[in-house]
Amino acid sequence: MEKLLKRTTQVQKQAARRNRIRATKNASVDRRLLISQQKMVNQARKDLCNSAKQAQKEDWRLGPLAPRRDVGDKAETYGTVHFRMLQAVDKPLGKWKRWGIREGDRVCVIGEKERDKGKIGVVGELSEKAEKCKVRGINLVNVATPEYMKVAGQSEAPVQTTEAPIDLSSVRLVTPLADPTTGIRSDVIVNELKFTPAGQRYISNYVSPDTGELHYIPWPQKEKAEFKDNDVDTLRIDVEQVSWTPTLLRAPMPSGVIDELRNKYSKFRTRHEDSYIEMKQAIDERRKGKEQELEWGGGTPRQMLTPVQELNRARRMERMGVEEKNALTEAVLAGIGKMMVRKGKTLPPQEKDEEKVEIGAMAPETPTDARVEAQGP
Repeated sequence: MEKLLKRTTQVQKQAARRNRIRATKNASVDRRLLISQQKMVNQARKDLCNSAKQAQKEDWRLGPLAPRRDVGDKAETYGTVHFRMLQAVDKPLGKWKRWGIREGDRVCVIGEKERDKGKIGVVGELSEKAEKCKVRGINLVNVATPEYMKVAGQSEAPVQTTEAPIDLSSVRLVTPLADPTTGIRSDVIVNELKFTPAGQRYISNYVSPDTGELHYIPWPQKEKAEFKDNDVDTLRIDVEQVSWTPTLLRAPMPSGVIDELRNKYSKFRTRHEDSYIEMKQAIDERRKGKEQELEWGGGTPRQMLTPVQELNRARRMERMGVEEKNALTEAVLAGIGKMMVRKGKTLPPQEKDEEKVEIGAMAPETPTDARVEAQGP
């Protein structure tokens, strides 16, 4: 059972690791897609600028003899903007700025390079990730209808007029404020907004003359969508009918339901049947009994160990402070020797000769050898 729990924990860790790797890969894919989109937009803008410069040079050089460019394939689309230039490219994650502008707010165009500078309009579309917005009736451009829209039948007109996106840094919020001296309300361009922890926006350097407190600017209300009733819609009385009542006496969903939906032997399963648990516990008990019988893998004749394995086992038991039960002590060796003498056991002839040689090497010098040394050469 311990092995099963260990496997489940390991599988959960592996799944979490795969999810992290997948998230990292998805982030890299999104980053590459963002770069490719930015390249396409930049290339479309570059091609349009180059073609305009080339046409301007030819018109200046040829004068009255300059060719007409609004003929042929460009008879209806000459002077239009490529549709890719209107695509808002998202900025990388972590570089977004909170501008405090939403759809429905009144804004004023203040960008120096904007042709509609000073005009006020309502934000129709907003992309916080790209930090772009489209203001209704402002920054209108003619766009050539893409071929895929013509094939799909979405639009038959060769040219469409639409709002081009404006960077949020080029617009400022417009709100009516009362003058502190006269009390007359008029539209004021807000250069900087502050936010409370609750998400309310206000102007830091303006105090309402009526209340003497900070003036909070309300967020625009979204238009409520109108829904029409159809014959296939579910009745309200059926939706509001209570079909289940929560209680503390039982779990919201029986644990057995999840186990039935999941495979019986799934790696991610954390609850098992009693019979399955008993079977795993019996296997664990047999394995532990076998380990005790083998005594660290070398105590019985059923398992043969190499000399290296025996050495490693001895070192391991020495580090653990466990005495080897089957080790041959001096008392055991003495008992073995007495038993051999009692049964008349003798050493093999080869071992006897080696023993005699060792005894002769260790024996003291004989008198004959001593006398020869005394006489000298």
